[in-house]
Amino acid sequence: MKTRRLLSMMLFAAAAVPNASFAQVKIGLNPTAITPGAQLDVESVANTHTVVMESGAVGINTAAPQSYLDIRGTTKILSQTGTQTGVIWTGTSNMDGVEISAGAGDCWVGIQRRGGAPLHLSKPSGTIEHSFAIFSVDGVPGGVGAILYDGVAGVIYNTTSDQRLKENIHSTRFGLEALKAVRVYDYNFKSDSRKTLSTGVLAQELHKVYPQAVTVGGADEKVKPWQVDYSKLVPMLVKSVQELSDEVELLKKEKAQLSAELKLKEDAYAEFGKRLTQVENMLNGAENTKSVSR
Repeated sequence: MKTRRLLSMMLFAAAAVPNASFAQVKIGLNPTAITPGAQLDVESVANTHTVVMESGAVGINTAAPQSYLDIRGTTKILSQTGTQTGVIWTGTSNMDGVEISAGAGDCWVGIQRRGGAPLHLSKPSGTIEHSFAIFSVDGVPGGVGAILYDGVAGVIYNTTSDQRLKENIHSTRFGLEALKAVRVYDYNFKSDSRKTLSTGVLAQELHKVYPQAVTVGGADEKVKPWQVDYSKLVPMLVKSVQELSDEVELLKKEKAQLSAELKLKEDAYAEFGKRLTQVENMLNGAENTKSVSR
């Protein structure tokens, strides 16, 4: 690598400003004076730059940093020394760490930790703003969802559902009949050597009944499997409960009507019984009178 400061220029500047104080940078054992207002620029044979600007900003793989630390390309923070093998974002790395993979217009973050949760989000005591994470698309300030602290001891998972953002609103057709068509199974995953019992649905089957809850996968189930968002089933469950409630209310009304009709019949039978008793008493009284007169 080479610095872009020519020694002759530095000597000229030193002679021109004899009372100025100079910083120094050491390359090996030889210190080199840096003129005031200059930047340090280390250029590789591949024409990449690592720079330290006069402002204190550092650029790695860029000659024009846009923040105090501007890194272009993949960055890793690893928990051990030595050579890393495997990949952090798939959990196959031989050492834990954080990797920000960047390149070709793409960027993503991977975190691997064997000994506990790889990501901790926290807020200090007395916090007044409860957001832990906000999910945004296309610059929407309010986001499409958020994870919040409930202010006591719990977490709230929100999905945007503002009526003002919706149109074509009408009652859903996905209710009890659709729910009855959803088949639920017990199973275990093939990759689970312990054969742990799970209960749930099959994504491909659910997609035929309620596609809103299913993300369609690809040809390779290990690379892009079909997936189910079970929270999407909640609206259908609510609609089903509402329909069942309506049926229960109808049955209650029918029961009340039948009970009223039965009460009328019971009262009529009771009245008929009383009159029958009276007739029987009258007949018995007539028979007794005839017997006495004889």
